[in-house]
Amino acid sequence: MFNLGKNREACRRFRDGLETTGAGTTTLPASLQEHLADCADCRRAADELFLSRALLRKIPTRPITPGPWFAGRVMAAIVAREANLERSLEAWTVVPKFAARLTWISALALLVASSWLYQPKPTPRTGNESGVESLFDVAPASASQDDVLTGFERAQ
Repeated sequence: MFNLGKNREACRRFRDGLETTGAGTTTLPASLQEHLADCADCRRAADELFLSRALLRKIPTRPITPGPWFAGRVMAAIVAREANLERSLEAWTVVPKFAARLTWISALALLVASSWLYQPKPTPRTGNESGVESLFDVAPASASQDDVLTGFERAQ
């Protein structure tokens, strides 16, 4: 925007002078007007600044005063917002209660289903067993295993 290469200090003083001036280049001091005639970048920047100031002056201004019902409308909006937040909070307080009940019902359903589906594995009965069942299956030692061990001892 500004030519900072050649006349850096002059361009900086010109920018500072533009901030304090009024509507046009006629209110600039003579030293700034000389720089404006020499520097094309500063001239373009000054034209843009003065044009934007003129456009902003044309915008009508309205006084910002609240209407007679402003406070009532604001308070009604605040009450409506608080009621909406309170309703949403009440809805979320039901969720933990429902989750706890659902957990207990699911656990009970799993217990009932597992006991209903459980079928014990039938064990074959031999004639020499008594009526008492054992937790451990004890198989009688076979004679063939003994023969192998005694045959192994003789070989050594």
